Amino acid sequence: MGKRIRKPPIKSEQRRDWLKRNEENGESPPNIAKHDLFDVRTVRKQIELAKQERENREAKSFVLRNAMESHYNDLRNYAEKLNTQISGKDKTPLSPDEEFIEAALHEHLPRSPIWDYLRKKQSLAKTEAEQLANTRNLIEQMVKTDCQLNSLFIEINKLFPDIADALEFQAKQWSHGKEGINVKDYLLSEPDGYGFVNLRYGGYPMRRIDSDHADKYLEILREVLPKLESQLKQSEAYQELEKTAGELDRLNRKLREELAVIRLRRIVPGRCKFCPL
Repeated sequence: MGKRIRKPPIKSEQRRDWLKRNEENGESPPNIAKHDLFDVRTVRKQIELAKQERENREAKSFVLRNAMESHYNDLRNYAEKLNTQISGKDKTPLSPDEEFIEAALHEHLPRSPIWDYLRKKQSLAKTEAEQLANTRNLIEQMVKTDCQLNSLFIEINKLFPDIADALEFQAKQWSHGKEGINVKDYLLSEPDGYGFVNLRYGGYPMRRIDSDHADKYLEILREVLPKLESQLKQSEAYQELEKTAGELDRLNRKLREELAVIRLRRIVPGRCKFCPL
């Protein structure tokens, strides 16, 4: 009896070929074994092994695809978070993980202008806060030294903080190109009974005033508020604030455009240490 020659191990390419012939061409394992000169048990075993290898590849591909989608979603959600904060629709702070997501996005897009825009935005926001504080100081001084306001009864001193708050609101609105409020439509008096009237300028309540003096207060406020607003707009403090706010608005528009590319393209080029591959 001749010595049996052991055939070399079956390569993956061959078992994938057998699987294809079996599934797509309908060739049975006995026919494959007869044609390729292999034991039918070997053919069946290798076809089953090829199926397992295919399932493993598909499972890995599915997991990888989901991981990549989740990774891209993390980057896109971070861009969306920044976008909503810039547009003023979201005031919630970034979560701790978003620090790492920002680093990941920076690795993906190291040359993006986003990073320079964010640095400039931080600097401008600091400058704007300082200029707004200077504007507030000017407003308080204007209100306290106004002759017409000081001609009122001593109780009008209670109005000083409220008038200053309203004028500060106006400065914020104007500096960003918004209309603000006006005396004609927003300076209101609302009787609350018991001989008192509530004065209000837009969303700013100006305390309770006794009804006997309400008309006089309103008459003077209708003259004083437009005058103070005009002085405020012409002041150096406000004009510096307006310039900075304009720069900040233009920068925010550029930043939102760059963030839109990330949000809407859905796939972020480049790689980072958090990439699944």
